[in-house]
Amino acid sequence: MTVKGGTMRRAAPLGYELSPAEAERAGAVMARLRHAAEGADETAIIRAAHVRGGLLPEGLLGALADFRRFGNEHGVLAVRNIPITRDLPPTPSRPESAARGCTPSVAALLLLMSRLGDPIAYAEEKRGALVQDICPIPGEEERQENTGAVYFKLHTENAFHTRRPDFVGLLCLRGDHERRAASITASISQAYPVLSAADVAVLREPRFQTRLAPSFCRGRARRPYTKPAPIITGTAEFPRMCVDFDDTRPCDEPAARALASLGRALQRVRRESVLRPGELAIIDNSAAVHGRAAFTPRYDGSDRWLQRMFVVETVRPLLGEVEQGSVYRCGPLPFPEVTVP
Repeated sequence: MTVKGGTMRRAAPLGYELSPAEAERAGAVMARLRHAAEGADETAIIRAAHVRGGLLPEGLLGALADFRRFGNEHGVLAVRNIPITRDLPPTPSRPESAARGCTPSVAALLLLMSRLGDPIAYAEEKRGALVQDICPIPGEEERQENTGAVYFKLHTENAFHTRRPDFVGLLCLRGDHERRAASITASISQAYPVLSAADVAVLREPRFQTRLAPSFCRGRARRPYTKPAPIITGTAEFPRMCVDFDDTRPCDEPAARALASLGRALQRVRRESVLRPGELAIIDNSAAVHGRAAFTPRYDGSDRWLQRMFVVETVRPLLGEVEQGSVYRCGPLPFPEVTVP
């Protein structure tokens, strides 16, 4: 805990590694959730994860609680040595691939991410799956989305969406062959002091539009843009950010210069980490942008494989938008309400 501006401020650690004893205890909790999930519906499984998550090791629970409440300077918390099985099936190779059943990795995501809030998913993406496979897909190498293999530009997850997630969990099941697919993150709290006051002023104005992600527009001829919005919100001490460096466009020249300055500032403070199996990166979606370095898939069944889960701090404001019969899946976006260039 530190003193800043006369107030007490606490920050979460940057990472937490489970000891062998803690990993064994976490594995037991995961097994109990998997047993409870047998024959249960989605509502019961999510409720069980919320309840049983409290049985995880105390040190891990403290790290997750601090990250939820206070964040940290990098906007990312890494949890390592999560006991997921090493006896994995081949890496999926379909664009809409998603987890089926409560596997050890699914149980781990449900238990840990539920300590940060409520699960959320989107009807247009991975068919609204709760836990989604992130892996390279043949023929989609050049795409700026989770199925690609080229450099994935820095972005806020679902920056175009009014109900974007507050936290994004990326759990590594299998790394890429050459360990080149580094996860890249950059924090606005670290980039903010690098920016000029003039650029910050522009970035705080509604002079930027973001188009819908490709994964939300499969089968559509166009990807529409949102209405103009600011990129930076919050205070100077606790700034927040929403931007996608592939899909956000400025509305005028000063906005273009400010956006370029923000890009350079974020590149200055970027961090890279090659995730290992059993490592979960939890991204504070309004504190840090994330991306991925380029890599070369082999499509031999052992390519890079992550699983992803989104949460919001509370699902209550979204209840009117959640599909009937679901407790986490947002219905399709109303396309007529967005601006087409």
